[in-house]
Amino acid sequence: MSEVDIRVARVVSEAGCGVGPTRASMCGHDVQFYRSDEYLTHAVIDFLVAGLRAGQPLVVIATAAHRRAFAEGLRARGVDPDELFSDRFVLWLDARTALSSFMEGGMPNRELFEATVGSVFQRLLEKRSYLIVRAYGEMVDLLAKDGNVDGAVMLERLWNELGDQYQYSLLCGYSVEHLFQEAGEDGLSRILSLHTHSLPLEAIDGHAA
Repeated sequence: MSEVDIRVARVVSEAGCGVGPTRASMCGHDVQFYRSDEYLTHAVIDFLVAGLRAGQPLVVIATAAHRRAFAEGLRARGVDPDELFSDRFVLWLDARTALSSFMEGGMPNRELFEATVGSVFQRLLEKRSYLIVRAYGEMVDLLAKDGNVDGAVMLERLWNELGDQYQYSLLCGYSVEHLFQEAGEDGLSRILSLHTHSLPLEAIDGHAA
């Protein structure tokens, strides 16, 4: 176990988060730290498939490379995105494009976030507010990789505020090396404090730590 693993594991254990992922029948705000795209893809596919089995609409806000990997992973699990997905059931959004729609001066703008990302949830839940949307997002990861940890923290807070309006279960992905390098233990603690559950940390060998 590396020094980063040990320090991150300590912060996670002290954060008081539940052990994820959130059950498909419940609302929650989970976080997944990852090193490899393969590990992240596996975790996200498990998360999305659980939502599909529960009949939940999905939102995926990710980079083009990750969206392709997730689609391929779903097909490998017997789910054909081209046949199943529609704007009424699943929305695929580009993370960088979505991020640019509500950022001002390096920080997320609350009103713009509600008008853009909030409208996505409003559209999916129109006339079916009893459903829980299952969403994966990595806009916060992009901010952390850009060195804007304060922006990532603020965006996590806006996600939690959005949870007061719409029922959702959200999974956030973070590259653990980038986040730890930019934020250190204090930054990790700030991020974790805004989540309800933490999924198993990816160890150096690519398995759960």
